[in-house]
Order: sequence, then C-alpha cells, then structure tokens
Amino acid sequence: MQQFQWVKQQNGAIPLHGISQGGESDGRPLFIAYGEFKGGLHPGKAGPHLKDGGFALGWGGRAQRLNEYYVLCGDINRAKWINVNGPAKLDESERPVEAGREQNGQPLYIARATVGNSLQLGKAAPHLTSGMSFAFGDGERNEKNYQVLVYK
Repeated sequence: MQQFQWVKQQNGAIPLHGISQGGESDGRPLFIAYGEFKGGLHPGKAGPHLKDGGFALGWGGRAQRLNEYYVLCGDINRAKWINVNGPAKLDESERPVEAGREQNGQPLYIARATVGNSLQLGKAAPHLTSGMSFAFGDGERNEKNYQVLVYK
C-alpha cells in the first residue's frame, strides 16, 4: 500500500488531505509540495495565501513561484522529522521521503526549518552544501540547521 501520494493542484488550491507541516508567523499553514522547474522536480511550499500561483520554491537566489504543483497527501504519522546540520547526508538507516529530483537526476528531500516565528518548507539533499534551500519573501534562503522528513 502506498504511504503517500502527490495530488496535482493549481492556483493556491490544496486537497482535502494535504499535509501541512509548516506555517507562516501569522499562523497560516504551509503544505508540503513540489513543482516542475527548469527540468527538475523541486520541493517547496504551497498555500492559498502564497502570491503568484500558490506555490514557491527557492532556486537561483530567488523565490520561484508556480501556479501548478503537487501537494503531498496521506498519513503523516507514517513519517518522522529528523534533525540535520549542513548537507543532507543521512544515516543508512534513515529513508527520506523523496519529493523530487534535480535536472541531472540527483534526489531532493522534503525539509523544514524554523525562521523567526515561522516553520518554512523547502528542499535538502546531500549535494546542497549550504543546507536546506527554501523560498522566503522574494528570495531564496538557506539554513544549516533543519529537519528532513523520513519514513518511520
């Protein structure tokens, strides 16, 4: 049985069973999602309040916004968050929930980090040496200390 599924959405829509594991400082929820960008599938955040389409990811120093994206749905209790520092080089016993790939095929994982009073969603991978990458405001931000979603 499939533990999670990705549901295609657009223009700020969120499916009924979308998984919210982040939030803005004002309490608005952020949902785990990925979007197709520059030949890759990049994890980021989705929400009805996000401008220019409802989805944002960090790439190239900027917040990239899309109006078509896929939201993670399922039972979040089948996964857990683990603490990571720097590149997402995980122990072999940890199996990350993959949420995309770079254009060259390198896997990208679901990540989150606390920024002020918010919990931001983005991507992490062994090859991302600056740690987690995510959209913040109109820019891209990196955090060395963050969490990665792995299967229980």
